[in-house]
Amino acid sequence: MKIKLNLVLIIVAIPMFLMGIAMTIYTSTILSYNGIDVNPASIHMARAAAAGILVLGIMAWLSRNSGPSQARNTLVVGLSLYFLLQAVNDARSIVAGITAPSSWISGVGLWLVFFILTALAGWSARSES
Repeated sequence: MKIKLNLVLIIVAIPMFLMGIAMTIYTSTILSYNGIDVNPASIHMARAAAAGILVLGIMAWLSRNSGPSQARNTLVVGLSLYFLLQAVNDARSIVAGITAPSSWISGVGLWLVFFILTALAGWSARSES
């Protein structure tokens, strides 16, 4: 079964956009849910991360209908690596006791699903030019 890249980009873009907005508005709530101390430094870092997530969601949305090209290949590889690194970093923070165990689902699980979807769809839709 071939996974359509434009569908995967839509599936990835919407939650990332919503996560970015939510992390910007409800920063303290999300930090405390994940077991992170709420202080000015953690709020600043979380909002900086939220901006990155929001921008990646917008990039995925805007590129959803792009045709095969090296630029699209690069975007998909970049998104895939971002998702994989986020999963690894979230797993590391859970094992180290930095974040709450609930992050196995809301963090690691979500990022791994996004990684698998973008990697598989990107591989099957890659441009040879």
